[in-house]
Amino acid sequence: MDFLKIIQETESEFAKIADELFHNFAIQTHNSLYRISEIEFYWNSPNHTDNSTYKRNHVSPNLGDWFFHYSGVDIALKDERTGGYGGILIRSIYEVNNNELTKGPMVCAMKLFSGTTAFEQSIQTRIVPYSFDKIEIKNTTRVGLGKNAQENGADKFNYAYLIHPKK
Repeated sequence: MDFLKIIQETESEFAKIADELFHNFAIQTHNSLYRISEIEFYWNSPNHTDNSTYKRNHVSPNLGDWFFHYSGVDIALKDERTGGYGGILIRSIYEVNNNELTKGPMVCAMKLFSGTTAFEQSIQTRIVPYSFDKIEIKNTTRVGLGKNAQENGADKFNYAYLIHPKK
């Protein structure tokens, strides 16, 4: 999980994390295996202002925790040293066994965490090591940001990454 640590707060650092998640990890649920195929980075710290990053008002997830919010689910990012926080929003996933692409952050959250009983310890959704073929990663601006991101130019950050897995 050390690869998730944000040190330099640069686009190239986010790109390295994206490459790692796309090619060396999968999301395992109680009944399926998913390849992460589209993500967006949100990071806010004293040296890197991003007003579109959800503040930690109700919970304070640790590095690598699942963080649920009004737009979907993130892999939480956190740096106690600098006070930096943020997340990696999961925007699309590719079901390995069914060759099915699921798009949209809320739909991904539902797909990854639904279908388990609320009365037993049954939520097994976790990120696991898995080796995938290398695919070209496309880099672009994030989607659907509000006015808060425009206040400091965060809407121009190229912090969205995606791949197109082959069926």
